[in-house]
Amino acid sequence: MSKKSKLIRKWMERVSVILELVLSAILILIIILALIFLKTPILEYIANAADSNALLVFITYVINIVIAVELFKMLCSPGADTVLEVMMFVIVRHMIVNETTAWENFLTVLGVAVIIIVKKYVLDEKWPEFFCRKKEPSEHADEEEIAEK
Repeated sequence: MSKKSKLIRKWMERVSVILELVLSAILILIIILALIFLKTPILEYIANAADSNALLVFITYVINIVIAVELFKMLCSPGADTVLEVMMFVIVRHMIVNETTAWENFLTVLGVAVIIIVKKYVLDEKWPEFFCRKKEPSEHADEEEIAEK
């Protein structure tokens, strides 16, 4: 790679980090405003508590704020774990907010289960032994066992 292309690549990386920070700052301001303006949905819910739809409307506001918070976390510390959390909240929001069929509910629950399985077994690297290669015994295996104890 030439020096010029390395400089351009480095400049692009810096610009992308700066844009990410700007978007994160904007998003946190919007989240704070959403929390402040959550007063209106709370008052609407209290006024219409007898209406079964009032709780659903209030939950919609709250879940949207939670998704925005998770998106902010993802921008601040990008990684597979935070991406999966955002995906899980978006999937759950779809099931709670929208009118869904039994089949869509099943697929939603299945999607959340897959995300949980991926987080538990792939991200935490706690694969069952039959997925992992056996560790080759080293020359200093006895010393390593003593050090572990």
